[in-house]
Amino acid sequence: MKILSLLFATLFALNTYATDPEPEQFLVSYKLVKQHTKKSVSKLWKDKGVPKIALPVKNDVDIYEIIYRVQWIDGTWRNASGIYYAPRTKKNKPVPYMLYGHGTRIHKHREVSDGDSEQFICLAHAVDGYATAFVDYYGLGKGEGMHLYQHAWSEAHAFIYFLEAIDELNKQLGVEHNGQLFLTGYSQGGHASFAAHKYIQERADPRFKVTASSPMSGAYHMTGAQEQYMFQEYPRPFYLPYLMLSYQTAYNIVDIEDPYDAFRAPFDTLFPKFFENNDSKTLDELNKVLPRVPMKVIEPELIEAYKNDPDHPFKVRLRENNLIHWEPQAPVQLCYCKGDKEVSYENSEKAYEVMTGKGIDHIRLNNLSDHLDHNTCAAFAVLATKYFFNRFKKHGENPKLKEMPPFKKWIRNMVKKKVEKDFIEKGKDNAYL
Repeated sequence: MKILSLLFATLFALNTYATDPEPEQFLVSYKLVKQHTKKSVSKLWKDKGVPKIALPVKNDVDIYEIIYRVQWIDGTWRNASGIYYAPRTKKNKPVPYMLYGHGTRIHKHREVSDGDSEQFICLAHAVDGYATAFVDYYGLGKGEGMHLYQHAWSEAHAFIYFLEAIDELNKQLGVEHNGQLFLTGYSQGGHASFAAHKYIQERADPRFKVTASSPMSGAYHMTGAQEQYMFQEYPRPFYLPYLMLSYQTAYNIVDIEDPYDAFRAPFDTLFPKFFENNDSKTLDELNKVLPRVPMKVIEPELIEAYKNDPDHPFKVRLRENNLIHWEPQAPVQLCYCKGDKEVSYENSEKAYEVMTGKGIDHIRLNNLSDHLDHNTCAAFAVLATKYFFNRFKKHGENPKLKEMPPFKKWIRNMVKKKVEKDFIEKGKDNAYL
């Protein structure tokens, strides 16, 4: 009788986690939403005060909004969205792919806009000949369902299935891929792009082999320095409730029926309007109503259980989403700033320490500043990333070139000194991103 019960339980488990068949086509729809010429981009650069010597303008760009199919954590398939920047190169020259993961957002709504600083990053790569994707992730933009924050598997697969959709669309557009693939992103996008590198490598699909990645200011060590922020004053206290709600959805880390019951009043009734189909409220609005110490929004008994149990389900799942214990085969640059108070620089240094300890010699640390904070760091990290990618794009898999041309590096350093001086005097983040 026990054997029969076990058999039924096994069959039930297999049925519960059965997956739907992979779709015959990943691309659901695409819409041309904007076209940029070199002239219009040059004007945009001038309006933004961007020197073309730093970000050259070489191609017209067609911008598409894309809906594509992704696999959800239960094996079913649903829609996700993103923006695709297709460069119009001379004589239809084959182009590399560059996928970008954006920073943390809680509202679903996303326009295609030249005024969005992270979309600007994608446009800057596209006009220089990269076929570029702005990844919305699961559940954001025009995607279905809930977004899973700092959830490596779903972040990575938002990238992976976007690659499939781009490949399908490019056959219709006449865009040819040259075989190179670059991955980057900032803040949450740093974690997402590093996760994408890991999972793409594991898939070993010959069509999509990572050439290089440059994660920027990401929380790769979820159970290290980032975990400590839960128990101290922190400038972005939204991090903890967003993470808990996401992991409760993905893993059921706490044995409660309503995930909002994990939070003290009044947050249990306040959070739904920020996290349930939010189309307008921002992280800044949420931060204003939260205590400075993140753990103070959690019910005390849950905090005690977490502290006292080394194998607490939340800790176990955080460890699973760390990105420091794998071995990247392609070159990696980890960009960060030591003044970052939101995503500790120790995330990057720990990843570097663990990976080089395993003998990986194609990973490098790039500390852009000892002073700049999370947002102020971004512009310099993006520039360092683009020059890092350009070295491979122009000179093959293992270029022995310097970080950037000396004259451009001199200009970069002059600008950085001024920004650092302003930052130190004002004592606050200049919010470049």
